[in-house]
This record gives sequence, C-alpha cells and structure tokens, in this order.
Amino acid sequence: MPMPGSISPTSTAKTKRRRAPKFLSPYPPDAMIKTVIIDDEQHSIDTLVWKLNNYCEDVDIVATFTNPVQGIKYLKEEAPDLLFLDIEMPMMNGFDVLEELGPVINFSVIFVTAYDSFGIKAVKFSALDYILKPVHNKELVGAVQKFKAVNKQDSIVRIDNLLSNIQAERQRKPVKIALASRESIEFVAPDDIILCEADSNYSKVFLINGKMRLISKTLRDFEEMLEPQGFFRPHNSFVINLEYVQEFQRLDGGYLVMKNKMKVPVSKQKRSQVLGLLGG
Repeated sequence: MPMPGSISPTSTAKTKRRRAPKFLSPYPPDAMIKTVIIDDEQHSIDTLVWKLNNYCEDVDIVATFTNPVQGIKYLKEEAPDLLFLDIEMPMMNGFDVLEELGPVINFSVIFVTAYDSFGIKAVKFSALDYILKPVHNKELVGAVQKFKAVNKQDSIVRIDNLLSNIQAERQRKPVKIALASRESIEFVAPDDIILCEADSNYSKVFLINGKMRLISKTLRDFEEMLEPQGFFRPHNSFVINLEYVQEFQRLDGGYLVMKNKMKVPVSKQKRSQVLGLLGG
C-alpha cells in the first residue's frame, strides 16, 4: 500500500484482466492511456485502480495522490493523457485543482464524486464526464470510452468553459452551456435557448438566433440542467424557456406557442402548473 500522497508505480495486477470492449474512436487503438488519480481517500484510489486494471486494459496508471497539492506539482511537470479527479476534497476541491493548473492543462478529466451537487451541474453544463461513487464497472468503462471518442483539444475547451462557469457562479454572472456535436462545440447562455425537443437519445436545441443543434444528450439531461434557469417540461418531448412563451391555446388539448412560432403540446397533468407559472 503506497503512503498517502505518494506516487504509485504502474499497477501490475496478478489477476487476469478482462478484455475491454472493442469500439471505434479517434484515439489510437493500441496506445496506452497515461492516467493520474487525485482523491483524498486512499481506499477510493485503491478501488478505482483495481477496476481500471481489470476492466480498462489500455489504461496505464502512472501516479496517484491523496494530497492535491502534490498532484498539482506532478501535473505541472508531467503530461498525462487522463486525470481522474475527485470533486469534494477537504484541502482543496477538484475545481480548485484545475484553477491552480490553469494554462498547463493539456489532458482530459473525468470527475469522480460521491455527491450529485452543484459541482455535477457545472460539469454537465460544460459537457464533461463524471462518475459517481461507488464506481460501477459499466459507468467506468463507458467514461473511458467517451474519453477516447473526444478530441483532446475539445476536452480542454470544455474544461475552460467549466472554469469560466465556476467563476461566473461565484460572481453571480450567467453561466454558459456547452452544446457539443461532432462538428463543433458552441457555448450558449440559457437565455439563448428557446426550447429543447426529444429525438430518441438526442435532443434538438432551438436557439434564439434561429439555429437548431442536434445534441447527444437526453431531454432529461437538459431538464436537470435548465430547470433552475427558468425552464419547464410541459410534455414528455419538450423542455421550454418560460420567457419565450407567447401564448397558450386551449384547442387540440392545449398547446404553447413559442417565440419561434413552434407549437408545444401541454400534457393534462402539467396544464394547471404551466398556467400557474405563466401567471394564468
């Protein structure tokens, strides 16, 4: 067992590794992923190391730290591919770690936390990945697969947006949401979104500038992110910005007319709640 805060050598587990699932990605298929873990709890590190060794055969754990200050020093001198970073730590939290690293960040981050708190909302806003403790094997493998599928520069841009949102939250300024697609990442304020419409496991996001973006997030993801920003889900297929509702029509079971002239149905169960929110 390594001492707390020490650098752990690459793990050489004696148990036979399970082969990671095959999938297509832009990450080189035979490349080992140099990985660092920062978590104030040694038992959490030990569990994560064991799971990575047994379920993610292309992950090479080069260092682990229970002391985030030592982790920062290491990351300023070395260049890993991936960092597993705990959000809630007593000395300094995961966001403090990233702010301290600042411009030297040249790696991707997967956040690990036991709490579904503001920190997770900030991570979701920036289209970054996270896993909750206790870590489940399927979620861990999925997170590593997502890491491989995202261009490193895109990941760094998302981290920059996260840090900007953290600063904005502290200063009570508007946050921005990352709308990531295969072609680009667009950062928009919640006020720029008129509504979101479900499209299988994707969502269509309709913007005030007339654009529509198809995003690989479920409508539930958008509901969780946007509800505190003045959005509401009047129907299983829609999340709307209440500021952009122009009228409520009682015909055809009831529907809303949005600023972009789209008609949004209102379920019977949500009708009175919608009218209450709109002052009707």
